[in-house]
Amino acid sequence: MIPALLPDAFAATRGECCPNASAAAYRDAAAAWAETWARPGESQTLGFLRAVANGSEVVDIFYRAAGIAHALDTLDLAELVPADQPAAYLRYLTWARLLDLAASHRAPDERLPATVRRLVDSNADARAAYLLIIR
Repeated sequence: MIPALLPDAFAATRGECCPNASAAAYRDAAAAWAETWARPGESQTLGFLRAVANGSEVVDIFYRAAGIAHALDTLDLAELVPADQPAAYLRYLTWARLLDLAASHRAPDERLPATVRRLVDSNADARAAYLLIIR
């Protein structure tokens, strides 16, 4: 059975759209999927560890979507792009430029995270920056 949030998470990780669910919802979906990896009498935690150890693409997709959702909601890129990752500084610089672009397009009384999401959906420059960041 395909988890209900998987199509959305998959689209978000490919950059087709911004995540439609919260980071917590994606993490919960990953945990629920991992339950299917638990053997009879095992805990969900062991099932989750087995899924991660065996390279479950579903768990990976959910956690990448959670990282993207977290970044867009909090404007903190650390979960999505660890600082020690190759070329992380380029993604952080691109993120800073995206935030600058969003700040200059911010509507009155609009929160910056909402502006970033709006621009990613409507502005070609913001969309290009977003795709460089999430991939």
